[in-house]
Amino acid sequence: MTGKILVVDDDPSTLRFMRLLLTAEGFAVATAQDAQEGLRAVQTEQPDLIILDIMMPDMDGMDMCRQLRGRPDTADIPIIFLTAKVQLDDRVAGLKAGADDYITKPAEPREIVARVEAVLARTRRAPPARQGRVVALIGAKGGMGTSTMAVNLAVALEQRQLSTLLIDLHHYSGTIAQQLKLAVRSSLTDLLALEPDQIDGQQVQRVLMLHPSGARALLSPPAGAGLIELPVGHATAIVRGAKLLSDIVLLDLPHVPSPALKEVLSLSDMALIVLEPEPIPVACAEQTLPLLEEAGLIGEAVGLIVVNHTQSVTSLPLADIERTLNKSCLGVIPPAFAELAHSDHHGTPVILSKPQSMVSISLRELAERVQTRVSSLGLYAR
Repeated sequence: MTGKILVVDDDPSTLRFMRLLLTAEGFAVATAQDAQEGLRAVQTEQPDLIILDIMMPDMDGMDMCRQLRGRPDTADIPIIFLTAKVQLDDRVAGLKAGADDYITKPAEPREIVARVEAVLARTRRAPPARQGRVVALIGAKGGMGTSTMAVNLAVALEQRQLSTLLIDLHHYSGTIAQQLKLAVRSSLTDLLALEPDQIDGQQVQRVLMLHPSGARALLSPPAGAGLIELPVGHATAIVRGAKLLSDIVLLDLPHVPSPALKEVLSLSDMALIVLEPEPIPVACAEQTLPLLEEAGLIGEAVGLIVVNHTQSVTSLPLADIERTLNKSCLGVIPPAFAELAHSDHHGTPVILSKPQSMVSISLRELAERVQTRVSSLGLYAR
């Protein structure tokens, strides 16, 4: 039997032993020395089975197992605990966490191989057909803070145990990498080098960057890459591939219409218009509605996020905004310019840097309403 096995253990001697043992049996072997490194390796290595220690620093194996079971793209990967925790209660807890088998150290090499082969034999199955929902965020005009809302909403949804994938479709001058403090080792540019029919879930997953919150991001090209046209075929393939990888796909869209933007809107289950409570942004939002209607986004499939950047005497009442646009508001963000600017500059979303602030509370309420609204629109309708 062949396949790739990821071994996660903080003991270097165990990693060496497992690599020698499993390689001799014909398996490809990848290793990680802690749970965080293991979570990243799951994305890059795409193992057929994971052998996981429990007692590790920072995050233990139980928590890593639960995280993997909570994500649609990793929920079906077989997991075997290999650990020195030998009590019955430990074995029961490991199996309840989602493990397929539990081996106590020290274990005979033949037993380890036999259990690996047995678990692989009984768990190999077709990948799940589940597809996530797509939520597009679009600013009524430039400067509304759409990317900041997208970043914080992604983290808030992850905190609600929803696997979330954030796509920065600003094919130039995107800011999500900076806001999440992620090095742009891969980006949209890598996918644009392929033909559209070559782009699937596996190719999209290959270029995702993982944030410590659990949210994954497909980043815009790095600074200095210049203006890159986003072809319609590529944009469509990227969104369709992303839907296979998560519960929620968040699209951070430019506010300027383009053929690619119109196409990805047609693949979206919901659109959120980000605007300030001022006359000009409200008028711009009103002009955005026909674009959304053309994409089939009508009624409850369109919501508003009202961002109060500063206190203003010209601010419009929320009821007036909802009546003018004939749309309900899913979130009202209180004035927090300094907090948001500080978080953006330091690459830590405000929902993580100041979790008890009023703006963070409002963002968590927004995430709850988005989850409820998207769920009410029907299961994977598009």
